Amino acid sequence: MSYLPLMPGFQHQTIPVPTIPVWAFTSVMQNAINHLQDGGKIPVELAVNVTLAAVSEACQPLVEVINPFTNLPEPDALYILTLADSGTGKSTVNKLLREPFDKLKAELDEAFQKKLAAYERDYAVWETKLQALKSNLRTAVKKRRFPSDAEAELALHTDLKPNKPVLLTLAYNDASVAALIEGLSEYPTAAVNSDEASGFFESCVKDNPAFFNKAWDGDLYEHKRSHQATRSFKPTLTLSLMLQRPLFLNFMKKNQDKLLNSGLLARFLFTNIPTKNFTNMGHRHHSNTSFRDETAIPLFHEQIKKLLKKQKQQIISGKTEKKTLKLSPEAAEFWENKRDIWISLPINDPRWRCIDYMLQKANTNTLRIAGLLHYFSDQETEIIPLSVVQSASLIMDWYLNQAVSWFYQFTDEYKFYQDVEELRQWIHNKFTANGWLPFKKNDIIKYGPNKFRRSDKLEPLMNYIIGQPGTGFFTTFRTSTHSAEYITWRMSNGFYAPLAAPPVQYLPQQAPKLINSSSIA
Repeated sequence: MSYLPLMPGFQHQTIPVPTIPVWAFTSVMQNAINHLQDGGKIPVELAVNVTLAAVSEACQPLVEVINPFTNLPEPDALYILTLADSGTGKSTVNKLLREPFDKLKAELDEAFQKKLAAYERDYAVWETKLQALKSNLRTAVKKRRFPSDAEAELALHTDLKPNKPVLLTLAYNDASVAALIEGLSEYPTAAVNSDEASGFFESCVKDNPAFFNKAWDGDLYEHKRSHQATRSFKPTLTLSLMLQRPLFLNFMKKNQDKLLNSGLLARFLFTNIPTKNFTNMGHRHHSNTSFRDETAIPLFHEQIKKLLKKQKQQIISGKTEKKTLKLSPEAAEFWENKRDIWISLPINDPRWRCIDYMLQKANTNTLRIAGLLHYFSDQETEIIPLSVVQSASLIMDWYLNQAVSWFYQFTDEYKFYQDVEELRQWIHNKFTANGWLPFKKNDIIKYGPNKFRRSDKLEPLMNYIIGQPGTGFFTTFRTSTHSAEYITWRMSNGFYAPLAAPPVQYLPQQAPKLINSSSIA
């Protein structure tokens, strides 16, 4: 039996993630989320993200939200990043939710084909007349018979050249940044839905983060086209990207500075879906699919269809005006107070420093979520009430907890505390193997884990172990007869174990007694 007291558990853990507040979404969205989980087969995090992305995609061309701080409109569109294992089910749930979007695409494709056929007929006629007029001009020039009339007639006809129709792209699975910008220059609103977004990050995000920042901000973007005039437009994008953890980690290792310094990552709503066995982690709503509301998806589709019908009318008319939403006074006050709380989190808890950049954008993302929740249910009322902003803030809280729980583990602070715990455990085991007698500190350099076999690495850890409250089970000392530095442990009677044989009884724990070279001979 060991005489060493039990050590307390590691106190510097990542911030736990609370249960996702499905109840904070609209009733139609809640029912869709619950249905998509398929009795626990699909993680609730994925169901939430796909549903929210669909609402963002449908609403973004129609609505914007006034920021109370700037009094300027914000695009009502979201960037969502999901880390998950392959085969989590995004393709499955996407297929269920995207039926209205696919229908709109089919309708636009059909209309385009009709316009293209008409264009080709008109162009053939125009081209024939063009050749005849060119011939008339050449003849007139040769014979010097009224060339000016022939020239004017040709110029007039040239101006009548039919415009070739453009097939609009409203959604992308994977595309180069050049193709995406070209498409947005034709129609400034689109979504990128990718189940395997590693290629997207490697090309688009790495090569042109400034563009995606502008798209999120709603800023004017100038697209310089070859052999054509520069086209200016304000892109609006919904990003729903899913990526495997190892691929994201590899990307971050190579491009972390660019991704963070550019501010792009700060704009994302971040989610890490637990690896496997997610149905056993409190994420399952029902184990039996018989509890599902089979009307949930059709009702969700109906709401999406109403929004897409408005978008189609915009496309046909060429008008792009958006409805402007505004927070009620009570909602604006709550929103401002919530912003102050988020900004102060790193001050009260250093673990939040790792996502400080996300906290800076949390209020804006909350504003956008509130706009989406409100407009999805009510396309008539322009004022967003307090209850909706409160719901949006609950959702934002969850996303922030997701982010800090994931990113904190990669901070130097967290790694230090993990090393502290590993070293404390090694020392504990060393005492057990050594008959609970003190041992030379140099033994750690000789026999300890490789990463601790350097003084510059070891000393800060030992200083923390010895000096911090709750960790003072161990201390170091030198005796008058030994030049070497020893590590000893605190006994239950409050004294530290000497170099002699260990104690033979386990007394109630008391306050520790200070140790010095004269107390141990």
